[in-house]
Amino acid sequence: MSGFEVAGVVLGAFPIAITALDKYREIATRLGVFFKIQLEYKRWRDDLEFHQLVFTRHLRQLLLPLVADDDKISELLSAPGGDSWRDDEVSKLLQKRLRDSYELYFEYIKGIKRVMANINQELAVDSAAIQDGINSSKSAAGVSRPKTIMSREKLVFQLYRLKFSNNEAVRKRLFGELQEYNNKLEKLLDSSDEDTRLTQQRTAVGQLTTIDTAICNFWIQARTLFRALALAWVCSCQHHGARLLLQHRTTKQHEFQVIFTATRLSSSSRLELYQTRISQDDGTAEVSVRENVTMLEHQNMNLTVPKPDHRRNRPTKSAFRAKLNITTSATCVELLRPPPSVTLTRAQTSPSLSMAPPISSLCTSLDRIEGSCCGYVVSDDCRYYVHTISRRSASEVRSLSLDQILRGEVDPVPSRSQRYGLSLTMASSFLQLLDSPWLPATSFRTTDVHFLGDARKPNLFLLDQPHISREFQRSHGLTEGQAAAIDLGGGTATSFTDALDHLGIMLLELCFGRILAEQPCRKRWPAGSNDKERAVFDIMAARDWQRLVNEEAGPDYADAVAWCLGGNRSTLPERWRHEMLRKVIEPLQRCRDYLTGGALVRA
Repeated sequence: MSGFEVAGVVLGAFPIAITALDKYREIATRLGVFFKIQLEYKRWRDDLEFHQLVFTRHLRQLLLPLVADDDKISELLSAPGGDSWRDDEVSKLLQKRLRDSYELYFEYIKGIKRVMANINQELAVDSAAIQDGINSSKSAAGVSRPKTIMSREKLVFQLYRLKFSNNEAVRKRLFGELQEYNNKLEKLLDSSDEDTRLTQQRTAVGQLTTIDTAICNFWIQARTLFRALALAWVCSCQHHGARLLLQHRTTKQHEFQVIFTATRLSSSSRLELYQTRISQDDGTAEVSVRENVTMLEHQNMNLTVPKPDHRRNRPTKSAFRAKLNITTSATCVELLRPPPSVTLTRAQTSPSLSMAPPISSLCTSLDRIEGSCCGYVVSDDCRYYVHTISRRSASEVRSLSLDQILRGEVDPVPSRSQRYGLSLTMASSFLQLLDSPWLPATSFRTTDVHFLGDARKPNLFLLDQPHISREFQRSHGLTEGQAAAIDLGGGTATSFTDALDHLGIMLLELCFGRILAEQPCRKRWPAGSNDKERAVFDIMAARDWQRLVNEEAGPDYADAVAWCLGGNRSTLPERWRHEMLRKVIEPLQRCRDYLTGGALVRA
């Protein structure tokens, strides 16, 4: 009998004891002596009901995290000792939950079983005299009983009553043992749950720390990608540029949404837009595939490599079905039976990165069929795979800057929730991209952020898809070292404080939905005769305006702005991104989460 089955037996022992006690009362009432045992009866019954309730609730708490079906739990608790208590699956789940406490836990359950057996013995559940009395109580009402039988029954019952009335010490001892076992069960369960919670918490913290580190180092990947793209423009086109989608990232995944712009040398000289998705791969997937292939070759299995299908998306269903699939991000190895052969195939719904060609000219590669993988560009031993999504003429797409939106050049104006969502995206993108060529420290203002019109409705602008634009120099004939010298224009380690001042102003403008230049607090300060003076007076005015943020947007938003506008001055240059995650990104995320909204406005 498993420990879980024993728990069901124990649960069933309580109603047996209570039933015996109630029958005992019926006999005493029939004999007219119940008043002599009424106090003892109440004490026994109250204690039994209390411990039955405690044990039942404990079992329910034990089962709730393991059994999703409430009806299943109700069935277990209402039918102690039934077939459901012999379910091996539930027993395994209990063992997994209790872990190293499992054996001791069910030793305590067995202890309760022993105590309940003693209680039933004290209640004489198996006593022939009491059983005769219980059975005789089932006789039809009104049937007379011979006086000799009544006298003998009364004599036997009086002897039992004498024992029952004099076992107060036994009752206290038995129910004291029950209480002790129940307390131990509760402590074991609580300690197991707490241990699990702390383990999961530590794992979650470790995962978050890893993600935070990846996000804080994202600018390095962004810089590397920019360098790789700069080297890939080897054509003679008049113009090449890129619009990078700004995103609030919460994972370690290095993926970029980029719209390339190109003006070809032709009679029309039309500006084209190429929407792409760029994913990073460090080569581990290809190495893994090679290892799998080598292993399979050693097993003398046949390998066939069909042509890649680049037009479908990555599969989402589990591979564990009727046939076993071994998958990586690059290749799917499918084991089929019979005959014993192996087919090395491309994942049918995903581009095969390991077989994609290197891109020698990005301009030429972008002309590939939409939905395909153009190939990859390389920098610092990292491959960046370029996947085409769509192609449009720039004349078909309207663009609107964040500055224009804040000046009221759209109708309707963005809602509070939309503005707060943009605040989070702007701050998060600042953290990810500052010091990379995508976001130089001197260039992150509302005039630098643009929104494209919807492809189907040109007058609608996608406020949840802000972009920042950068131009590429023609790299024909340049070495990687020369390209690196060109793209490293992101600013120095000490310039982050000035850049944060500009971000603080942007957050203020998004908070109130207005630009700083039009506010009374700015008009109280001189306009400034040059850029440096204007920047100083802008900061002074912003700090005046900052006092109103708490009332407008709450303490989280106010704290984020305050850290940007001076609160970061004591932060070490090498730690400012980690501090910004805690001081700015997390508060703004809480503000964003308070509200929900749409993402479209009309110009």
